[in-house]
Amino acid sequence: MLRTTSLILSLGSLLPLLPFTSAISGLLTDPSQINGQTFDYVVVGGGLGGLVVANRLSENPDTSVLVIEAGSDNRDDPRVYDPYKYSVAFGTELDWNWPSSQGRYIKGGKTLGGSTSINGLAQTRGSKAQYNSLSTFLNGDDGNGKWNWDGMYFGMLKSEGFSAPNNQQKQAGASSNPAYHNTSGPLQVTYPDGIYHGPQQQYFKTVVSTNFSVASSPDADDGNANVVAFHPNTMSWQDSDHRSSSATAYYTPVSERSNLAILSQHLATKIQFNGNKATGIEFGSSGDNTRYTVNAGKEVIVSAGAIQTPALLQLSGVGDPALLNSLGINVVANVTGVGKNLQEQTMNSVGWTPIDGFDFQGQGPSDVIAYPDLLGLTSSSNNDIAATISSNIGRYAQDAYDAGAVVSVEAANSIFAIQQDLMTKQNSGLVEAFFDSGFPNGGLGIDLWQLLPFSRGTVKITSTDPFTYPEVDPRYFSADVDLQIQTAGLRMARKIFQTAPLRSIVTEENAPGYDTVPEDGQGGNDDDWKNWILDGFSSVHHPIATCAMMSENLGGVVGSDLKVYNTENLRIVDASVLPIQFSAHLSATLYGLAENAADM
Repeated sequence: MLRTTSLILSLGSLLPLLPFTSAISGLLTDPSQINGQTFDYVVVGGGLGGLVVANRLSENPDTSVLVIEAGSDNRDDPRVYDPYKYSVAFGTELDWNWPSSQGRYIKGGKTLGGSTSINGLAQTRGSKAQYNSLSTFLNGDDGNGKWNWDGMYFGMLKSEGFSAPNNQQKQAGASSNPAYHNTSGPLQVTYPDGIYHGPQQQYFKTVVSTNFSVASSPDADDGNANVVAFHPNTMSWQDSDHRSSSATAYYTPVSERSNLAILSQHLATKIQFNGNKATGIEFGSSGDNTRYTVNAGKEVIVSAGAIQTPALLQLSGVGDPALLNSLGINVVANVTGVGKNLQEQTMNSVGWTPIDGFDFQGQGPSDVIAYPDLLGLTSSSNNDIAATISSNIGRYAQDAYDAGAVVSVEAANSIFAIQQDLMTKQNSGLVEAFFDSGFPNGGLGIDLWQLLPFSRGTVKITSTDPFTYPEVDPRYFSADVDLQIQTAGLRMARKIFQTAPLRSIVTEENAPGYDTVPEDGQGGNDDDWKNWILDGFSSVHHPIATCAMMSENLGGVVGSDLKVYNTENLRIVDASVLPIQFSAHLSATLYGLAENAADM
């Protein structure tokens, strides 16, 4: 039976500091309305984590909550609410669009709801073993049962308002098991009314499950994720085919609460401290040198994401003293892992041209995804991925340390050993093969990315100007096994299209094409694939781990309580705390994490 949790906070120690703030609520853009005021909780970032926590904390009418969001409220903008306009927000004012190394950009939502307002809406959960590994990074501390499969499953269920596929969606191939879902949570999750009825999605599922050692599943949300299945989307089943974001799910229904305020269009520029105790936030807007402050009577909660969160900590004097001293920033707390351990995934897309007259029979979004594990991936490739990892793990650790991406070689070796076990012994999906109708080149395609990179990078501020973007260096493919896995996955993607019945509805490969990667009977050789990958890969926009939930000796920034080491009254609730990537899209996991954080 699904449990329900109500957040009941003791009143005795929660009296807000003066001046009185309960009359300040709603959506604000005027900073003078809150300047100098005190709220029990000040939340930095109105994205996924920030709005979940703000919603749950403000369930107690005696608790005041303020959210500071850098973007605007764009819930009524079709670039946000219309899922069929996915990607049109990229590169606009709704997108942080952080430059990163090798000329790539990382997308992130700069709007109420954060990336949940501009992402691709796929709702997938990782594997049980991956969630159970979280406590391993914390020397066995599972946060009173929150950081394992059972705890995260509970958090993910709590967030979910699932609507099972209707008859027309079932006819198109969608299915679900009610035992794995909650129908009453805030976030609406379902299948699109415009689900593709053409044969392509079911053909893909058939080919993968019968030829590539990837099991077919009627519902992949049970923690057995290394399968091929129809996955639901974060779409409203009340407001036909509109996006369900953290803004519409966790703020819209409670926007009239008198104890919840959101200030938009303002950036948190510094965390204020008294000693090492977080006491409030300094903030301002771009192009205006005026700074405002707001006080936190209980805690500051940072939910600005895996790039802006470490940048804010560094600006505030929390981080590696070597970096802070070089910029003349006073060290408030020596936490050397801030901005290290960055992990980002890389993607290329294989495309095929449909036969003349082919009808997609719908508008999507696409729903079928395969997560091949080591066995599934090597079934179509001669690459010995496990041997490469085993032979080079020490070299990867040394390389990451030399680049300043980890706190020590010993820490990296320990982290990589956990990852190696998940990849080679625990059947974690190594690549995501996202079957796509309409992309690339308007045809049928497979968007392919390696899920669990050994490459580690950094996020570093280069200036004390908070409006200057930090330097983001994921060090893509610095661990050569990442390129090996990407190559094996793309070779598999080509072979999937070459296999009946999918082969019967396509004519030729248009990306990369046989001219670019000649077909040699084995799916193309490694060198040709690697040249094409390196020339055209993109980031997947899933950065994590820059304030990782790990023990301090591993380079962790927060413990199992999500409190920043060596500080008081400062927590982080966003993707930066995930110590390792999951074989899934991030949002379902992050909703579970945020619900668990609020329960604390």
